[in-house]
Amino acid sequence: MRRRAGDVPRRTDARRALHGRSHRRPGAAAWKHATGTKSYSSPVVGGDSLYFGTNAGVLHALARADGSERWRVSTGGNIEAPAAYAGGTVYFGSWDGVVRAVDADSGETRWTFETGGRVYSAPTVADGRVYFGSADGKVYALERGSGEQAWSFATGDRVYSSPAVAGGRVYFGSLDGNVYAVDAASGDELWRFATGKPVFAAPAVDERVLAIGSYDKSMYLLDAASGSELWRFRTGNRVYASAALTPEAVIFASTDGYVYSVARRTGVKNWEFRTQDKVYSSPAVTPETVYVGSTDGRLYALGLNDGEQRWRFDAGAPVYATPTLGGGRLFFSDVDGTVYALE
Repeated sequence: MRRRAGDVPRRTDARRALHGRSHRRPGAAAWKHATGTKSYSSPVVGGDSLYFGTNAGVLHALARADGSERWRVSTGGNIEAPAAYAGGTVYFGSWDGVVRAVDADSGETRWTFETGGRVYSAPTVADGRVYFGSADGKVYALERGSGEQAWSFATGDRVYSSPAVAGGRVYFGSLDGNVYAVDAASGDELWRFATGKPVFAAPAVDERVLAIGSYDKSMYLLDAASGSELWRFRTGNRVYASAALTPEAVIFASTDGYVYSVARRTGVKNWEFRTQDKVYSSPAVTPETVYVGSTDGRLYALGLNDGEQRWRFDAGAPVYATPTLGGGRLFFSDVDGTVYALE
């Protein structure tokens, strides 16, 4: 049964929280590394390194401890999607249409795979395969060790969404407005759900449900097995970023500038937090805190249960990247290509 979210009991905004009781000093910067090149990519932690792409077509490997550069790999196009790290290998795509697997310690190429369009989709590594989408309208499954194609699945438009893999299924969205589920082994279609507008976001999936946003301004919760709609929540603008699932809530942001917590069972809003500009960053969630960036140039730390601001960090440039946690630190980047590590 479909439900539309109702009114909420709680609302906060960035300006009010600056002077409220919940305001605390922001996390201290342990280090920062400036590439000097525009970037929309999000850093990814792997072992004792951090991997991060730029619009100059360069993937940087930084030491997690101090931000010093270990190596770099150049490609022929923007690297705007996060890389994936698994078993000593880094997988990433570029706007030159190529997905690469490189050695995590040296950056040496292990294999490459060429698609028919730009690769904006972040790879997902699961069950011995690498899954990703391309602007050629296809989602690919490659053998992790060799890069050989296992299968491809054609949608009706470009695929910028990063696949999610769970329960033997691969879930993803397409700019054709559909959300798809296909069999992970064969690539056969299991179901599709039409939102009516392009879907850029990656799905958030667990054993029962799938949460995904659309350019129709809505966040959807679907049954993962059947694709049937459980509820939808309407925001004030396009939903570009991916959601985070907790046992009780769906946490996500919209380009209307708000971060939302919606009750997972009912689709009713728990709280909303207003930033000062559009939000393209997907939230990183811990048992107590939601971390999210905004194009207002700030990274926010919000209470998971109440949405109140705990602290903020002013980067000074728009933050499109999704924060990532590792080794007791929080890592993120801004659009100017500076990577930050916060204690």
